[in-house]
Amino acid sequence: MTFKFSFLTDRITRSLELWRKVLALLQFSSRRLGLIVFLLTALEILLLLGALLIVKHVTEVTATSGNIRADAGLIFAYVAIILGLFLAGRVVQSVANYFRAAQGFVVSDYVNQAIQERAVAADLSFYDSALYYDSLERARQAGAQRPAQVIANALGVLRGALLLGAIAVVTVTIEWLILPVSLVAVALVMLVQIRFTRERFERQRALVQKEREAFYADYLMTTEPFAKEIRLWNLGDYLRETYMKLRILVRQDYLAIEKRKSQAEIVVAIMGAALFCGAAGVILWRFGSGQATISDLVMVILLLLRAETAGRDFVSSLSRLYDDQLFLNQMFQFLELQPVIQSRPDNVPLPAPNDQGVALDHVSFRYPGAEGLALDDVSLQVRPGRFTALVGGNGSGKTTLIKLLCRLYDPQDGRVTFRGVDIRRLDPILYRRQFSVIFQDFVQFAFSGRDNLRLAELGQPADEARLKQAAVVAGADEVLSNLPQGYHTILSRIFDHGVELSGGQWQKVALGRAMFPESSFVILDEPTSAIDPNAEADLFDGFRDKMGGRGALVISHRLSTIRMADYTYVLHNGRIVEEGTHADLITRGGRYAEMFERQGRGYRS
Repeated sequence: MTFKFSFLTDRITRSLELWRKVLALLQFSSRRLGLIVFLLTALEILLLLGALLIVKHVTEVTATSGNIRADAGLIFAYVAIILGLFLAGRVVQSVANYFRAAQGFVVSDYVNQAIQERAVAADLSFYDSALYYDSLERARQAGAQRPAQVIANALGVLRGALLLGAIAVVTVTIEWLILPVSLVAVALVMLVQIRFTRERFERQRALVQKEREAFYADYLMTTEPFAKEIRLWNLGDYLRETYMKLRILVRQDYLAIEKRKSQAEIVVAIMGAALFCGAAGVILWRFGSGQATISDLVMVILLLLRAETAGRDFVSSLSRLYDDQLFLNQMFQFLELQPVIQSRPDNVPLPAPNDQGVALDHVSFRYPGAEGLALDDVSLQVRPGRFTALVGGNGSGKTTLIKLLCRLYDPQDGRVTFRGVDIRRLDPILYRRQFSVIFQDFVQFAFSGRDNLRLAELGQPADEARLKQAAVVAGADEVLSNLPQGYHTILSRIFDHGVELSGGQWQKVALGRAMFPESSFVILDEPTSAIDPNAEADLFDGFRDKMGGRGALVISHRLSTIRMADYTYVLHNGRIVEEGTHADLITRGGRYAEMFERQGRGYRS
């Protein structure tokens, strides 16, 4: 008994929680739309019931009339009223459907905006976890229209409940026996739907990783970045086979549930039909014995038909709404994610410019879930107006160091300071604006060349003179000026009239992107790896003057560039192993000198 009671309370708690989330979802819609939808739904139901009651009345008039011809005008008037009410009901239903759709779209737009805002605000560390991707995928399942579907299902439940309630009230006044029969029939259908919806919900939750794997295989086959390798290595057959194996696995699980559900629905349909037949038989017996009128019989039959249709619509909407639990649970779970790195009320203003610049002070950092340290007790300083270089082998921690400087991560030990102040005390958005960064894997946005240059200030009035200057300094001007629409050319063929740039051309655009903002520091991660030596020489010729007093941190494997730096740090296995000027490091004969010697041999041979 205790088990059954706890099971019931658990079901009630789950249902209340579901409706709490539905109401929370509705808060994204305007109250005006919600009120209009409710009033139109109520009016639609009233018109339908009014038409049914007049059908009962005209049946009574017809059955008791001593002269049908004499009462023909009255009967015709009633029929006209019935048709008018049905027509008005259809019109109201159409208008209500419009406002329901409008409400769904409004909610959908707001929810997707909320998901986008949360995804952008999430710490970079979230992307280091598969759980984050699962959470995001579950929140976005079924695409942009899922929030609209949730609202439509919720409104369908509301409409069905109001209609069933109204039918129940009318039914009790005519034949109370129909009410429990209808309730039992609807309850049977509801139990089947909810049980299998819950089972499908649990299965969908378990299969989300498999579905993501299938989507990834499809993504590889259908998007441009992977097209060359897939054709070169003939990966199409392998990826299609992988995709189909995963889809068959998912399909078989879902079909097994649908098969059991169909079997249960057939049994319930037979039981419901038997109940309705029994109730109809009782009404016929009462009519035959004179305890009911012909109008009662007609009305009961109409109510039975409407109750059956309304009950199925109600249960179907409720079932779909429970099916939306996965979306609702994961969406709200995702929206409740709180970034660790965010603006806080106790943030202090950015300190005034001084010669301390930005510095790492005995910083150690480990990526989430990783065993070893990516950076171990690293100290480094980038001063204003100074060209600072960072060199090291692949995997030594150079890009990680940039992420910490820009506060995309916080270190586990040590601190990062900006003009002498711990950056954890500063507003992260204002702090990040002090940096212009090119990452080694910079993004090639399918925007115009002009917008690619001014990514840091999109949405603000463009400073055309500064934009042109940044493009000229980076060598991007000669690239963009020769395009069909000049700076306004879309830099991708995924849109009409777009063009594709080479790797070296893109790198010049990315360099211009870093030069454009009025930042305090410029950070360049392998800025010239894809451009020719002449273009590299042009970029670093008078580099300090081009920085305009900004501090620069440059990462490069080309030591011909690094030798021009004012100060150089050598990073190896997450630790700073050497630092100093080019001359000092060569004199010491350490790792830097060895790297420089190896590159020099290639030019001498």
